[in-house]
Amino acid sequence: MAKSAEVGMDRRSVLGAAGVLSVSAGLVAVSPGSGSTGAAASSKPRPDDEWWEPRSVPVEEGWLAKRFSEGDDGERLSDPEAHFSGDGWVRARVPGTVLATLTERRLVPDPYFGLNNLKIPDAGEVGIGEYTYWFRARLDVPRKAGSAGAGRIFLDLRGVNYTADVYVNGLKINNQPLASMFLRHRLDITNVVRPGRKNVLAVLVTPPDPPGDPRSGTGEFEPAGSSCQGGDELIGRSVVNQVSAGWDFWQPVRDRNTGIWDKVSLRLTGPLVFESDPHITTTITWQGQTASQATVAVTATVRNTSSIALPAQLRTRLGSRVVEGDTVLVGPGQPATLTASVTIPDPRLWWPHDYGTPHLYRATIDLVSDDETSQGYRASIGIREVSSAVDPVTQGREFTVNRTRIFIRGGAWVAADALLRLSAQNYDDQVRLHQQANLNLIRVWGGSISERPEFYQACDKYGVLVWQEFWITADCNTGSDNPADPQLFLDSARDTVRMLRNHPSLCLWVGGNEGPPPGDLDNDLATLIQTEDGTRPYVSFSTDPAAGLGTSGQFSDGPYGILYPLQFFDGTWTVHQTSAGNPLPFTPETGSVGTPVAETIREIMTKADAEDFPQITVGTWPPNQAWYYHLWIPFFNGDGSTKDQLVLYKQPATLEEFCEQAQAAQYLQYKAMYEGRNAAMWTWYTGGIIWRSAPGWTGLRGQLYDWYLEQTGGYWGVRKAGEPLHPQLNLSNLDIAVVNNTRQTSEPAKLTITVVGGGGGRRGGQHHTKTVGAAPPPPPLVF
Repeated sequence: MAKSAEVGMDRRSVLGAAGVLSVSAGLVAVSPGSGSTGAAASSKPRPDDEWWEPRSVPVEEGWLAKRFSEGDDGERLSDPEAHFSGDGWVRARVPGTVLATLTERRLVPDPYFGLNNLKIPDAGEVGIGEYTYWFRARLDVPRKAGSAGAGRIFLDLRGVNYTADVYVNGLKINNQPLASMFLRHRLDITNVVRPGRKNVLAVLVTPPDPPGDPRSGTGEFEPAGSSCQGGDELIGRSVVNQVSAGWDFWQPVRDRNTGIWDKVSLRLTGPLVFESDPHITTTITWQGQTASQATVAVTATVRNTSSIALPAQLRTRLGSRVVEGDTVLVGPGQPATLTASVTIPDPRLWWPHDYGTPHLYRATIDLVSDDETSQGYRASIGIREVSSAVDPVTQGREFTVNRTRIFIRGGAWVAADALLRLSAQNYDDQVRLHQQANLNLIRVWGGSISERPEFYQACDKYGVLVWQEFWITADCNTGSDNPADPQLFLDSARDTVRMLRNHPSLCLWVGGNEGPPPGDLDNDLATLIQTEDGTRPYVSFSTDPAAGLGTSGQFSDGPYGILYPLQFFDGTWTVHQTSAGNPLPFTPETGSVGTPVAETIREIMTKADAEDFPQITVGTWPPNQAWYYHLWIPFFNGDGSTKDQLVLYKQPATLEEFCEQAQAAQYLQYKAMYEGRNAAMWTWYTGGIIWRSAPGWTGLRGQLYDWYLEQTGGYWGVRKAGEPLHPQLNLSNLDIAVVNNTRQTSEPAKLTITVVGGGGGRRGGQHHTKTVGAAPPPPPLVF
């Protein structure tokens, strides 16, 4: 069965999806004088995701795009009465990027297939003009919008990369260019739009400048990251996802993800508006280990946009409980802070999925004046208490939820898709894969994006903790003047914190990847987190030794190649040790191989390249160009340090045999990676994170499932090691143990032990059954 190239779909319907209809590609014929004539590719919200804010109108359909040309006039392009010619315009994907649109319209070859990415012009080589684009759409403004008193109409842009000028109905809306990939923009267009009549929006988007050069002195074919990370590092000048310039696991994204990459909507309000997202916090009253009561507190800064003073209060609904806060008189044009709180007896708590049920309460917060709702806010909240500190026994980072230690089995996440073709369904699918693999934390890596609310909604739903980093990497920021505008960085960070802080899955803020934010940014971020959140810790960087995440003065991430399974049990998998001589207790990156199944290989390269699968040694590296460009790594490590784990079975003769043996080797590798940590749980280790769990594109390394969501053998190894009650063999001393990966004592059970020979047959007489008593939560019960 052929696979669908649609983002978010698994060709075997592992996650129960029924299938998708492909969107036809090609140029769109636009008749002279008309507006847009086609709908951009978009997914409708599912019933359980209908969490649109009241009076919010999504702008999803009818988008067109064209490259900027000298002489283009934004006032004319947005004038609803002016003649508009569709020449040169194509139907656009919004939310989406320029390259996503060009790929969908087949104006460039699919960058994920074979060597196609080499055929697409790179912004760092040909200049940013190649990807400076107009986006144009019609705005459907309800006839009664803004008619009730001093009602307002706002244009909300949740993500534009990188700078933008906005025009509505022949007028430029912004005085200064909008900037930053991670700063939401709200523009008041009340006096510009014409409710009930034709309205036109035109947005000119320019890539980050400088865009960085991914080659950084390497040869034209050399995969990005072979000798550099982030190319020439100039991408770090902007507040942007640095990975778009290429990394050792990610080929460069030629347009640097330029475009209107996140949601656009019209927000219709009364005269009182929220200045930003209300802040929701939960406080638990404990009786021993039981939560007897919880208080949900809401704080919101509001503004009166009218010319007269207005009374304002918060009306908060949580389940069947409705509470109204104190009324405050807000002067014309002035801000005010409003509060409200709800008390819940015997609350149902939110837990990581392997420790309990991630219960969610639906909260409605209305900004009310004289009993009329002026604006609303909706959220699903979890009542939980989260903390994180250095464990004094292991010296590693320890995470605690609801006063219970959580042994971390995590996966590092870069992005759901390198071209940022994001959807709530795809987020749901991928997060569910993590939950079903028994992973309980996702680390959102600092070289990429701050993840979207839909990602967090999935993590909230499935009980997966999130560690969120800001847009800093040691490769592009340490010891440099990057970012060029620290204040813009802080403004973006503040807005990101406000957007995400109400999600119960979020457990840790981290300044950056493998190095602290430069200059004053580190201290400024710490202060910002305390002020804008105050409920979660902040750590300077992912390998901060002071935070129990690394070794002082050394690069302590990795390793990234295949090892002998035994090494994960005897501690020799890493050269980095604690002062007690034990292996690092918590590592944010431990990587290995990631070869998908044969069918996937055939989907992402030509038949000739696929069947020319790697049959190499250290001396014959690299493989053919297609495998090399997709960054495949071998099943041996160095010159004899780890023998080839794939050919242990036999020398493969076909691609199918090669990939089947790869799955077997990956199963053993990743299972041992976590079983070794199980064996020394809370004595050596507090947890660990795989580099990486999610693919993001058609790469061939470090992943538990592929671009089509087809699981690798490594996925099933991780899932097995993290099952609720897991028997395992310690390869270092041959002890047999039962690991209880929950917070409850298990029921008595019987354990069957069978010794199997190399050919797969049971060895005579080596079959035993043993009664296992009630196994307590960690550490493991050893026989």
